[in-house]
Amino acid sequence: MIRRFAAFLLIASLLCPGCKEDKPRVELTPEDKELLRAKADEKIGIVIMENLPALFAGVVVFRSDAFVSQSRMLDQANLSVLNMFGNTAILLLNSPDIPPLLKERSVKKIYYLCRQGALPRLDPAFEMDIMRRFGEGKEDDPIDFLIRFREPPGEKDEKLVEAAGFTIQARTGTIWVVTGPLRHLPRLLENDRIIYYEAASKARTK
Repeated sequence: MIRRFAAFLLIASLLCPGCKEDKPRVELTPEDKELLRAKADEKIGIVIMENLPALFAGVVVFRSDAFVSQSRMLDQANLSVLNMFGNTAILLLNSPDIPPLLKERSVKKIYYLCRQGALPRLDPAFEMDIMRRFGEGKEDDPIDFLIRFREPPGEKDEKLVEAAGFTIQARTGTIWVVTGPLRHLPRLLENDRIIYYEAASKARTK
């Protein structure tokens, strides 16, 4: 009887989404809001305000070399470092990690990159170039790079790529050469049909 009642409650909760408790929104102080506006991109703001629980990879730009001057701070904050280059690090973050990071004077900017499982799609050399460009403040400069689809892409894929803010320069089977700013890369990384990202050499873009 108890099992039947529990099953009934489970079904009722699924059929009545409005009955579920909403996740509490994060209350930010005026100082927190100003730091969020000055140091974080729009997606980071959504992660904090909606208190989203999922882990994600974030690009953190520091005012000095990440490895030399920030390793101790990151270790004390118990943050997982996924990669480092120059003054930039890719960290595994979730919502509660962000406000303390924003308050660090050494942190210049925090960008959302992708959900936890999408990072291996980046070619290692391309990932290093991403960190270099973000560290130099060139995330809005358009660059060429290759994207590889799981299956032969079609019109729907073309629309998704263009909607993400990129222009298609060349197409060869499942590989496209696209151009656009790295700031918009997170939009592409949401597309599970794209399985690999690689820097475009001049030889391959001709």
